[in-house]
Amino acid sequence: MAEKDSRRQHELWPDTVKVIACILVVLGHFTQSMVKSGFITASAPYEWFQLTVYSFHVPLFFICSGYLYQKYSHVNSVNAWWFNIRKKAVSLGVPYFVFTLLTLVMKAFAGNLANSAELGPLQTLLFHPASPYWFLYTLFFVFLFTPTAWSSLAMVAMLVFSFSLKLIHAIGGGVAFDAVCS
Repeated sequence: MAEKDSRRQHELWPDTVKVIACILVVLGHFTQSMVKSGFITASAPYEWFQLTVYSFHVPLFFICSGYLYQKYSHVNSVNAWWFNIRKKAVSLGVPYFVFTLLTLVMKAFAGNLANSAELGPLQTLLFHPASPYWFLYTLFFVFLFTPTAWSSLAMVAMLVFSFSLKLIHAIGGGVAFDAVCS
């Protein structure tokens, strides 16, 4: 019997966290649609649920992605970084561009029935991603600009730096941090 490579042993917790986050996303969107359609009213429990769920369900995805990226990516040179970026451009960019273009085509045919006006294909694709696909867009830029950590100390330093940026943004640090922290 072949022994499992301990470095590549599958961890269950990121999958479990992603499933929980998916369920919370579905519940959040479902309850919003129920209020918008008039099936339920926006009550205090609804507002609490929305505020609570939306404060952490998407960050859970980013935490899992970041953890797995740090664990399995060894980007320690410019060539390794460039290879990684090309790989992420395909794995994140292809679905982003395909589904965004399909959405734009469907909205063009729907006319006034579409739920939002688009800015145009280039603006939407490059600067203002369509709402269902912003996660892919953002995740690509996280991979583009976030270095992999070479030690636990480096991970802690990146966490402290990120938390500091978020804190500066939260206390009114200005628009310079909006793109990074929002």
